[in-house]
Amino acid sequence: MLPPRSLQNRLLLGFLLSMLAVLALGGFVIYRVIESLLESENDELLRDRLNFYQASVQLEEKRGLTVGGFRMTYPDSELFQRETNPDLFQAWMHENGKPIPQKSPALMLKPDLPRIPVQGEEVAFADYTLWDGRPARLCSRVFLPRKTKPELENHKVQIIVGRDLVALHGTLSDLRWFLVRMGLAVMGAVLAVSWLIIRRGVKPVVFLTHQIEHMPLAEEGAKFLLPGAPTELQPVVARLNALMDRVSDAIEHERQFASNAAHELRNPLAAIRSSIELSQSRTRKPEEYEATLESLWQSQQGMQRIVDHLLLLARLESGHRQSEFVTEPAVFGKMLKKAWFHCVELAEEKKLRVSWQVEQAEAEIVIPLSLVSIVLTNIMENAANYTPAGGEVRIHAALGGGQCRFSVENTNPGLRAEQLEDTFAPFWRADPNASGHRGNAGIGLALCRRICQTLGGTITAALTAEGMVRYELVFPVTVKPLAPPAALSL
Repeated sequence: MLPPRSLQNRLLLGFLLSMLAVLALGGFVIYRVIESLLESENDELLRDRLNFYQASVQLEEKRGLTVGGFRMTYPDSELFQRETNPDLFQAWMHENGKPIPQKSPALMLKPDLPRIPVQGEEVAFADYTLWDGRPARLCSRVFLPRKTKPELENHKVQIIVGRDLVALHGTLSDLRWFLVRMGLAVMGAVLAVSWLIIRRGVKPVVFLTHQIEHMPLAEEGAKFLLPGAPTELQPVVARLNALMDRVSDAIEHERQFASNAAHELRNPLAAIRSSIELSQSRTRKPEEYEATLESLWQSQQGMQRIVDHLLLLARLESGHRQSEFVTEPAVFGKMLKKAWFHCVELAEEKKLRVSWQVEQAEAEIVIPLSLVSIVLTNIMENAANYTPAGGEVRIHAALGGGQCRFSVENTNPGLRAEQLEDTFAPFWRADPNASGHRGNAGIGLALCRRICQTLGGTITAALTAEGMVRYELVFPVTVKPLAPPAALSL
């Protein structure tokens, strides 16, 4: 038995309820239409019998009294005499309500039929319950009959014709039960066919569910297969396969990231261990210990920077927004010079030619200073680290339109145009065998791009017409208006 909340059971239940409602409404409409037709035919029959009896009634004089009478010819009289549902007929003098002696045999020794109120010469119908409890339908009219003698006065006569409705009600009862039985039979047949159709229709969903339950997430190249999938399921299968690709890529990325992070941290740890072991191998002079401590401190600083960058990158990747970082005012030019300060020693050591072009250097801006400083420092250090000795570094910055445009161009260390986008990948290096130096683990540019996305900006890499590597950063800033000059007092 299927679970109560299964898709198949829900479809069957919905279809069953819909069919029940449709069959009930259809049966009710059919019953009402047939009932109306039968009742209309019964009324037409009564009207015809009324017209017949009206044509048979005539006035005649008996014993000096003017009374009504009628005569019928065979076989019309058989309508009075038949045992099954004979006609009920009765007449009155309209003026004084005196019954006319002639009436149908079925009414002999029985209570008179009621006089139905009639308007003019119209035919009036009424439902009535007979003396024995049988339902009946009555039809009545007032008219002026024919006279047997011209000297008779004009007397109007009211006649009533009736028939019991037992047979009609029995027919309607049989019709009701017939419709109920047919409805149940049709619903059962439709339900069985629907169950087969729905079961066949949901087979792809069941098959896909089985695949989802048993699909290993870590398996490379795992795909959902649904041959002959309905049109509605094809986008689902495509999206699931795309999701599996993303999961596989994410797992592989995390594996590679963890491996690279461990590798980058292992190098400074190995250097620290070697320095400590070397210093402990024999007694050394104080100057040698100081040099060892300096080396350990530099290695620790490199490790600290790697860990800080990894933590910030993970924090940003987890969905932190710019609003969660404190905004601070900063002088535009001083902020850039402070970011370059970390590169001065290396630039002098490599004899790099550094040129600056900063517009509105004295402008004060409001930014998430901690994030922007990391981006500027990493881009400048990247240029200083990878520019060949004796090369050139060009720094350009400008404010305008609520944005800061900052770019660094440096002599190409050998990168091809198709490799520039790869430089934003964590731990990527042009030479895979190279190790990080000066605390660079290959995540600086990846962190810059993620920070730019958080700031609502962009960072791109390209080769200039001269073949230099150019990194350009654009991000929104708020520029504080310059304070008006103080008034001089005399």
